[in-house]
Amino acid sequence: MERISPMGDLAFKKVFASEENMDVLCGLIHDYFDISVDDITIENPYSIESYREFVKNKEIITLRHTLTDIAASFKTADFVSELQVKRTGFFDERAAYYPFERFTRNYNREGRMVLDSDGKPIRYSSLIPVYSLNILGYNHFQEDKDALRIFELYDPKRNKRFGKELLKIGFFELKKENIETENQRRWRDYFLTGEVDEDAPEYIKKASRTIEYANLGEEERNMASAVEKAEATYQAVLYGSYLEGKDEGKAEGKAEGRAEGRAEGIYEVARKLLRRNRPMAEIMEDTGLTIEEIEKLK
Repeated sequence: MERISPMGDLAFKKVFASEENMDVLCGLIHDYFDISVDDITIENPYSIESYREFVKNKEIITLRHTLTDIAASFKTADFVSELQVKRTGFFDERAAYYPFERFTRNYNREGRMVLDSDGKPIRYSSLIPVYSLNILGYNHFQEDKDALRIFELYDPKRNKRFGKELLKIGFFELKKENIETENQRRWRDYFLTGEVDEDAPEYIKKASRTIEYANLGEEERNMASAVEKAEATYQAVLYGSYLEGKDEGKAEGKAEGRAEGRAEGIYEVARKLLRRNRPMAEIMEDTGLTIEEIEKLK
């Protein structure tokens, strides 16, 4: 059965951020954090309209910063998730930024604050736990073969956790061998192949069915193909070629010319981001350039 790539932006958003697939997202959260999810609300739900202008205008850079992540709220906590296919600079910082930003955003949030004895709202009471899951198509942690790592606030010297479970930041590396549970293995198979076994829970099977060509509209199939092609080109030029070009740049003659050509391609990407008034940190992350290099391009 033909499918669009489960690692593609459109598939990730359609499977985990569609109103009709909230059971799939709830299953994903439960399988990695062992928590039950009730009354979930998805922020910025998937819609094909979100992709039309991006694809029409070939705005893949902007697309990467608007549609990549999943954000949801449920009764007891918030959840954010991101799919990262290739290694990028400052990913640890980004992986920490999103859940912390999510946590602080809830400060003084109406409807979530507890009232004190005088009936006044306690602002900090609106801060609820945040769970974050980064699904990685590369080996981020090199020292072992464990596929899943979950970090939380912790005192390593005294071997004690923080008083409350307020933040958990998870990393699931799809290429690692040691997988804790059968359902996590099934999710690994889904992300790598789009296929799941017959014994998988219904919500994982539903994820697989969702990305089958037969269950997609013609526009969705075309959009997915266009986004995947543009993203693959972007990744190849920006990350693979850039790193290769740096090595080639050590040689002489033609190798230096190729490295310079690739570097110029990255500078052009940076110029486009500057023209769109993107944040400096975002440009540094997408190009691998230093702040000094970017300033010279202004």
